[in-house]
Amino acid sequence: MDSPSEDTKDSGKHTSGMALKYQGRKTSRANSEQRRRTILEAALRIVVRDGVRGVRHRAVAKEANVPLSATTYYFKDITDLITDTFTLFVEMGAEKFKAYWEESDSMLKMAMSELEPSNSGSRQVFAERIADLAIEYVLVQLREHCDYLIAERAFQQECLRNENLRPIAFSHQKFFLNSLEAFFSRIGSNHADIDAELFGSVILHVEYQGLIAGFEGDNLRKLRAMLKRQIELTLGIYH
Repeated sequence: MDSPSEDTKDSGKHTSGMALKYQGRKTSRANSEQRRRTILEAALRIVVRDGVRGVRHRAVAKEANVPLSATTYYFKDITDLITDTFTLFVEMGAEKFKAYWEESDSMLKMAMSELEPSNSGSRQVFAERIADLAIEYVLVQLREHCDYLIAERAFQQECLRNENLRPIAFSHQKFFLNSLEAFFSRIGSNHADIDAELFGSVILHVEYQGLIAGFEGDNLRKLRAMLKRQIELTLGIYH
């Protein structure tokens, strides 16, 4: 999995507007911080391969190629280790989403400049372009960050059992939905928050379908049609 762009900070870090707080032992030396991050990245690989329940001190130490005493030094129990692994995951995801949103902003502005709310033909063209942007985002996720999507599903499932992870999950969801809400506000939605929830749910479903059924041929066309249809409904295009 990709590594975060900056060192993990135990005292808390703001990532794209989110305050992320790590639970494990605080570190002050760079080499200690690097070892701690190595352990968390190893735990993330285990989450992808074996699920959250596969994260155990001994398994993580082996995966990270560090002594068992290192994992127990930085994380007093398995709860702290899993919580900090999820925190790192959310931090990485926020940075990736922010980068993609910024790269797509120019294309979004171009599409919006041609949007005439009273013109159904204009709205149809806009829906096509936004569907293209959305499916491109999903395809990038599936092709380049498949491990991230698998880990996301694993953590979502674990949140049903582990209430300690839920605040982190809410932060993860909030950043994603805030970005979508800002988009729907820009195109004049009167219910941007609801539209963000609906479109976000469709994106998550499309990603899941891509993971289990593939994203080529007929399935790709179906995924794109789902995204386009949700945009059409949001814009009031019925046919």
